[in-house]
Amino acid sequence: MIPHNEPHASLSSEDQRAVDALLEAGLVDQIDTNENTNESAESKRKSAALRLLKKLESYPVEQPDTLLVDSTLARIAREERSIRARMELHTPSWTKRTQWADFGAVAAVALIATGVGWPIAQRMRSAALEQNCANNLRTLGASIAAYSGDHRGNLPATASLGGLFESPDTSKMDWNNYDHSGHLLLLERNGYAKHDSIHCPACASRPGCGTFAFRMPSANTPFQLNAMGRTPLAADANPVILRIRMGHKANIPPSTSPCSMNHQQRGQNVLFTDLSIVWLPSPHINGDNIYLPNGVKDSESIPLAPQATLNNDIFLAQ
Repeated sequence: MIPHNEPHASLSSEDQRAVDALLEAGLVDQIDTNENTNESAESKRKSAALRLLKKLESYPVEQPDTLLVDSTLARIAREERSIRARMELHTPSWTKRTQWADFGAVAAVALIATGVGWPIAQRMRSAALEQNCANNLRTLGASIAAYSGDHRGNLPATASLGGLFESPDTSKMDWNNYDHSGHLLLLERNGYAKHDSIHCPACASRPGCGTFAFRMPSANTPFQLNAMGRTPLAADANPVILRIRMGHKANIPPSTSPCSMNHQQRGQNVLFTDLSIVWLPSPHINGDNIYLPNGVKDSESIPLAPQATLNNDIFLAQ
């Protein structure tokens, strides 16, 4: 052995060339050293290296330990299985056990969301209908103002208006055959308003709702826009008239303060003669019910025959 404090022995460049030549020749010396005594120095180096290598072949070497080989192969196999396991997608064993529980939780959340979301959606829809109703009334007000300007200040009125100032024959005129909405339809026929603007959009899904309720004329007041002061001119459909015409089908109970059915009886949009729009939660204005004639206390007491009002009574009908 070479001591640790001494440099390692190394082959000279001539010995390295001789060993390389032996390796290229397959470790076979091409010169018979017993017969040729005049061999070159390189051949001698080859022969010496070959004899040294033959001594290494006879050096005793122990057989490799098979246990070491087996343990190494087993470790390699475990590592390969671990890699494959990490690459696979496994369904957790608890999935089937919790499937129904998860379904129940999702259903509960859906029910809660529906219970909370549905009323919100309904209120948003109602608010949108109320706003669209107000927009239609605003358009109607502009149409009435344009008509009044073209007709010496008069409000739209059909030929049937004259019959209201006489004592009507109840057998010939009642709320079932008198169509007060014809006054508003006159605006449509003469091009002052479109059909949709004389209706509340909430009426689209309700049969018998008809047009907006329009002001009934008074016997002692000209039926003119500027002669009425600031008072209601039109509003959501009159629930009292609707109840008379549809009876039990209208599903409107008798009331001393009936609100329009257009907005689930929460209130009504009202167009005033100054063309402003006001939302009223009650049909009463300064003690006057816009849906009942003066002196009528409840919806069951309304006269069967339509008549002109007295003393500037505010009564909107259709």
